[in-house]
Amino acid sequence: MAHSFIQPRISLLILLSLFALVFAGCGGDDVQDALANVPVGGEKGNMAPDFELKNIAGGTLKLSSLRGKVVIIDFWDTWCPPCRKALPHLEAISQDYSQDLVVVGIAFGRDGEDKVKQYVAQNKLTFPMVLADPEFKVTKDFGGVQSIPTTFLVDPNGVIVKKWVGGHSRQEYENAVKEVIGS
Repeated sequence: MAHSFIQPRISLLILLSLFALVFAGCGGDDVQDALANVPVGGEKGNMAPDFELKNIAGGTLKLSSLRGKVVIIDFWDTWCPPCRKALPHLEAISQDYSQDLVVVGIAFGRDGEDKVKQYVAQNKLTFPMVLADPEFKVTKDFGGVQSIPTTFLVDPNGVIVKKWVGGHSRQEYENAVKEVIGS
């Protein structure tokens, strides 16, 4: 009697395993197909707009080159008190989660590139720092950044999962990062 009860379960288990293997093999393409239909913009659930901006350390940084990592994008400037308060939190998080996370600062540079470089050096900010383009296309692409800091958390697929306006605590940023990286 036990044999007749176990046999159908084993057959069902084998069938379900084969079914899972077939679909797992298509997983990468399925994800890419689904992402192709996600709108680009600056809101939660949108694909983060790609950009290529001047890195103050030299060269340029292209957002899409960071695909596969969690990314924090922080719009800020040197004259902004809430920005200056939030940057040390982002620096600490960038250090603590460096295996899974890249923080990118996008400085408006109202007082010039040299002032941004000076601020970054004085405050020992080590994460990539780029300058907004002169036409501020990047801010428009991200939904028209109206105030700074405005900070976006982007998952490894390039989808915005969180948007903060104004400076926030390290714990708030960190909790969101942990949720995305699964720790």
